[in-house]
Amino acid sequence: MKVEIELSACNFVKELPLKSRRIILKQLRRLEDPFQASEIEKIGNDVYRLHIGRTYTVFFMIYPEHDLVRVTDILPIGIAHKRYNRFI
Repeated sequence: MKVEIELSACNFVKELPLKSRRIILKQLRRLEDPFQASEIEKIGNDVYRLHIGRTYTVFFMIYPEHDLVRVTDILPIGIAHKRYNRFI
């Protein structure tokens, strides 16, 4: 599947240290085949999350009819936990 990343998520990653960026980008590549990654959890009607270590959380939607994964947010895990309710 094609993976698209919203601008705000992309800008967040750009501000991180190089090591964190490499880790996040490596994990985002796994979303090309989202149904094979065991760490992915469905948290709402169309919203999924992927924890990256114990540091970041990626929120995304899967559109199988368009062969597309759309990353909406990449957040520090503490902020992500506070925002879960908006996706449910």
